[in-house]
Amino acid sequence: MTSRLLFGRTALAVFVSLSVAGCSVTPKQFTNQEILSQAAENADEINKDVAPITGPIDLNEAFARTIKYNRDSRLKAFEAVVSQGQLAVDKFDMLPELAAKAGYNHRNNYAASASVTFSGDEPSSLGSNPSYSVSSDKSTVNASIGATWDILDFGLSYYRAKQQADRFLISKERERKVVHSIMEQSRNAYYRAVSAERLLSKINPLIVKARAALVDSAKIEKLRAQSPMEALTYQRSLLETLRTLQDIRKDLMPAKTELAILMGLNPAVNFELADVNNPNSDIPVLNVDMSSMERTALVLRPELREAQYQERITQEEVHSAFLSLFPSLSLSAGLNYNDSDYLRYNDWTSAGVGLNWNLMNVFRYGKLDKLNDLKIAAGKQRSLATSMAVISQVHIADIQFKESNDTYALATQYYDVAQRIKAQVDSSRKAQSIGDLTVIREDLNALLAELRRDVAYADLQNNFGRVLVSMGLDPLPEGFGNMSLEELSTAFNNMFARWEQGNIEVISAEEMQSALAAKSVAEK
Repeated sequence: MTSRLLFGRTALAVFVSLSVAGCSVTPKQFTNQEILSQAAENADEINKDVAPITGPIDLNEAFARTIKYNRDSRLKAFEAVVSQGQLAVDKFDMLPELAAKAGYNHRNNYAASASVTFSGDEPSSLGSNPSYSVSSDKSTVNASIGATWDILDFGLSYYRAKQQADRFLISKERERKVVHSIMEQSRNAYYRAVSAERLLSKINPLIVKARAALVDSAKIEKLRAQSPMEALTYQRSLLETLRTLQDIRKDLMPAKTELAILMGLNPAVNFELADVNNPNSDIPVLNVDMSSMERTALVLRPELREAQYQERITQEEVHSAFLSLFPSLSLSAGLNYNDSDYLRYNDWTSAGVGLNWNLMNVFRYGKLDKLNDLKIAAGKQRSLATSMAVISQVHIADIQFKESNDTYALATQYYDVAQRIKAQVDSSRKAQSIGDLTVIREDLNALLAELRRDVAYADLQNNFGRVLVSMGLDPLPEGFGNMSLEELSTAFNNMFARWEQGNIEVISAEEMQSALAAKSVAEK
């Protein structure tokens, strides 16, 4: 007896020691070699599968590269794929649980037991020489395979699968929104990069000229060939010009790098932009009335579609909540085996039905009903708030586009006047009737006028793109992720060429009224 007790205590001590050792975890930093290898893999992966640059990049190719190689776009596409995979997994929750079990049991002696009769309220005495009986071997092998299906879990899993299906559709709408967003960013970055390429080549010579004039003025000041006040005023004007030029250069320098990052290119990669030498000055045409723009936005905007799917998810959640109040009915069936010599039948089949119901759910019904009504009402209000925000964005985008048209027309006119003034100054400089400061100042004014004109045109294009985004228009067909770079570029070119000429497909009032009438008939 003592040895058995000692053995049990020893086994318990070993078990506790192993458990404590298994629960102790210490932080382990990555080694420098592991960090370096991971960094090398990331660097190779970033440049992998990016199509080489074969010529000057135009706006359509910039769009195509941004859509195909931008990391944010790829991330949203992967999230949609993950959501679709989760939907496939959730469908298995509706199937019965099928479990297979097998085991081996052993004890050091037989499970012998005795029994006595029951007399009155007390059992009879066991006696000095009881008769023991055995009903199982010291070692047994058992196995079973069975299926269990809970009807309530099936119903809850069904609604969860429907919710996950809507979440997958939401992920697709978010992918659309990312496409709209990065297209807007790439349009802005492209025109800023074009302006930078065109103007930086003119800014640097002008900076050199201004610095040379500053040095000459300092020499004249030392020689007392000019009054100190006049020389200092001249130098101050030159320094203000230099400061303006350097501010412009500082703003334009990162533009091309930002575009490269959006297109998934390494910033060190050298590439040309098509609109630098052949600038595009076509003005987009927008001949769509505001009512059509509003209707189109209310139908196509990804935020509104996401809100609709969220409403449907809320409805399914309401159904799940009510279903959880019902009793749980489970069905089970199985095949069993045990090799005990004391069993008459070593294999057998079993079946069962179980019912489980929390009676307190009866009192939860009223509160749950009110909560579900509040959830549905909140979802509807959220959808209406999103609709109002979308309509506001359409109006603001339309106003900004019309204002940018006027701004570009004025900037173009200002640029023409600045160019004519510069021509007059250049003629006077050749005749040596004016000084370097006037020439430099007018060169700067002409440069600023060109910059303002380029910025105004970029704003015009950006605001036109913002109108398209506010309406929820998709420039690419379904399944564009499988298209090549050339196919994407061609698709962008065809779509934007039609849109810039005013050929924009909108939702008509008749379509919306017809859909509303069909919904009313279906609800009756």
